[in-house]
Amino acid sequence: MSTRETIALTGRALFFRYLVGRKIVRDNHLPSIAPSSKFLGACFDTSAALAETNSWLDQTFNGDLLELPTTDYPRYFRKLIRQYGRGVTQPLSAIMSLDTAIAPGASQQKLDWGDLDFDHLPIGLLSETYEELMYQFDATARRSTSVYYTPYHIAEYMVEEALHEHSEGSKARILDPACGAGVFLVASLRKLVELRFRETGRRPSRQQIRSILHSQLTGFDINTHARTLAALALYLTALELDPHPAPVEALRFKKLEGSVLIDVRDPDCDPDEIVPMAGSLGDHVPDKYRGAFSVVIGNPPWTSLTSKYASIDATFTRRCRAIAASKGLKEIALSYHNPDRVPDLPFIWGAMEWAKPGGRIALALAGRWLFKQSAKGCAARDAIFEALTVTGILNGASLRQTRVWPNVSQPFCLLFADNHLPNPDGQFVFVSPSYEPTLNDKGLLRIDASDARPIPFELVRNNSLALKALYRGTVLDIPIVDKVRKKTKYTVRDYWAEQPGLHKGQGFQVAGRTRDDSFLVGKPSLQADYDCHPFRVINRQLQTYTSQGLHRPREPEIYKAPILLIRKAFRDDRSRGRALLGTEDLAYSESYYGYSAESHFQGDFLTRYLLVVIHSQLFEYFTLMTSGEFGVEREAQQVIDIDRFPFIPPENLSNNERESIEYCADLLVNNQPDWLKLDGTIARLYGLSTRDQQVLSDTLAVGAPYASARNRGLSAITKKQAQEFISHLEKELASVFSAGGHFVQVRELAGVSESLPWRFFSISLGDCDSLPGLPAHWIERAGDLSTSRITFSNDNFPSLTVGLLDSYRYWTKSQARLLASDIIWEFGAQLEELSQQCVV
Repeated sequence: MSTRETIALTGRALFFRYLVGRKIVRDNHLPSIAPSSKFLGACFDTSAALAETNSWLDQTFNGDLLELPTTDYPRYFRKLIRQYGRGVTQPLSAIMSLDTAIAPGASQQKLDWGDLDFDHLPIGLLSETYEELMYQFDATARRSTSVYYTPYHIAEYMVEEALHEHSEGSKARILDPACGAGVFLVASLRKLVELRFRETGRRPSRQQIRSILHSQLTGFDINTHARTLAALALYLTALELDPHPAPVEALRFKKLEGSVLIDVRDPDCDPDEIVPMAGSLGDHVPDKYRGAFSVVIGNPPWTSLTSKYASIDATFTRRCRAIAASKGLKEIALSYHNPDRVPDLPFIWGAMEWAKPGGRIALALAGRWLFKQSAKGCAARDAIFEALTVTGILNGASLRQTRVWPNVSQPFCLLFADNHLPNPDGQFVFVSPSYEPTLNDKGLLRIDASDARPIPFELVRNNSLALKALYRGTVLDIPIVDKVRKKTKYTVRDYWAEQPGLHKGQGFQVAGRTRDDSFLVGKPSLQADYDCHPFRVINRQLQTYTSQGLHRPREPEIYKAPILLIRKAFRDDRSRGRALLGTEDLAYSESYYGYSAESHFQGDFLTRYLLVVIHSQLFEYFTLMTSGEFGVEREAQQVIDIDRFPFIPPENLSNNERESIEYCADLLVNNQPDWLKLDGTIARLYGLSTRDQQVLSDTLAVGAPYASARNRGLSAITKKQAQEFISHLEKELASVFSAGGHFVQVRELAGVSESLPWRFFSISLGDCDSLPGLPAHWIERAGDLSTSRITFSNDNFPSLTVGLLDSYRYWTKSQARLLASDIIWEFGAQLEELSQQCVV
């Protein structure tokens, strides 16, 4: 069967099952619906019942109710059943009884669904149905046009945020420019009806609900199947919200296609072919939609266009430039380029055109644009922050491959903005929820108090690394990254390009085996699985390279010693080796990036120096803070990450610094690394203080993209870790309060059950009185799943009670610094005033 027929029949069965479940259709309706059926559950069991039921649906509801190829239903269904037999009736009957599918065309009934309450429809089922059908019928089109459903809880959250205290309230007009199966439109309809109820104090009538549906909602999409399911979803939602859905004969719908749901396929395209196109962003979309909407919300496609569709990407760039020009952004209008042929960023620009001035924009996007470091990527991000007042970004990169957004392996983000140029001094909230399986496995997430910090627009525009540093670290990391960058004008790439006798490149690639590789013959051959030594190549342990033909043999110079070979797969445990020192020429595979110093006057020292740098915490830290991919969706190093590392030329090193580097290199080569010595040596080269090094260490401990770091961050704290945190917090607070003559005490509260996921401590100034215990109402605050910190102040004494989740991520020394800063800012004056009263 065709996709269109499958969707129509499946949708009609779902719609009818809902009518029965909601008791809109009752047993007494059966004679007028399907006289040949013995009961309502059998209305899709035979060709006669199917013909009768579908004729009744057409006559009763009309609208866009999932059009079938013909209205001669008796003949149509007889032919279908002759051709496919129970392959047609069995799945439709399964829908009527809500059976569980176990295979294509097979199902089993696990429960008696007769008493199931259909007052609330799981509308996401329709989106999932659409995605599954697209996967079965046209997997290529599903990937190329990004047919991936948005979970209803995400759509509902975005709608709530977009309409929160909106000036137009229940009268807001809403556009989803890539509506798919209608999940955002459904959530918007529900919210607008709820707002109307709140504003008037009266439950909206059927007429008012349908007026909202027909006059305030608009959805664009290129896919006919998607719009068909969107219409069904909206009809079902209107019935769900209807205060009195009876009699059934009075529930007739108006058509949504062409008025609410708009076909934006490119002109002259094949209506039955689903391929990338300009669609919503094309010139054929009517001008009446420009500046027409209070809210533009949705989940536009994410999949990058292939080179085959370069003309569409050119359309995207042209459209973005035109919108920038209309906003008076002349430089962007002249120079903007859509990076990496992505389709989602152009929808941000389209939203600026569709939304009213000052209207709200809420879009679910691929998260890569936040962290891109290419010239085009940075320029595209800067352009968005220059053209739009971003109010908040939820970065979901740590939540991919969880039930927060099932089936999505890419990093994602939720963008919220107001449609006007930003105030230069403005700020937005950037939040990066951490991976927490106990919550994420239920589709939930936590927003940390320390994460929800206002970020100046200026910081993002002036520092391309800021968002990545904030994602994997904290505000304490940004100045450290800046300090490292400013220490030298060179990067590894610059130095290797400028100095004579230096060469670099990725190792040979086998693949097609068509290119000459004779220059490698006889050399020791290094493969990805080498494990004879973690830090150096032992040539006698390697097999000799024999000619086999290569797809990419690379340049001969990159294989000459002395050479440092950096593993592409960046290992979590550096004691297993992240780079290998080679002292003889050798052939190495594409699993390594080679840095040869064969003709350089300091070749031996240079490769040993780079060996030490690569194995330092600072190198891993800087890469984590600055890479557009490492720590976002990959654990492997990219050569660009290595090349971008700030490099202090060896000729700028002092004798003591060179000696210390040589000492650390000797220890590595002998497989006896002294990590404390090595990390301190490299940190001091870049001017990092002891406090800087503590931040660096803490960030890697819980923020690195490895399972070990995630598990460490989630683990319950030890007694020693709690004591270190409390001691550090006390020291940080005392450094400020002692200036006013105040004595600070921080003490862990005893008597709190160790089975609780919280640890509590008190903070007090002076020796006023015995410290208060845990407030009786603490459980009410701790029950908030979005909370990682709770703070109780005391109206009579200069003391606070603080609770932190019992996960190491919140108990590092860096977190103690941040907490001290927050306490001083929020409670400092109150504590000092109460302390003075105690003295009096």
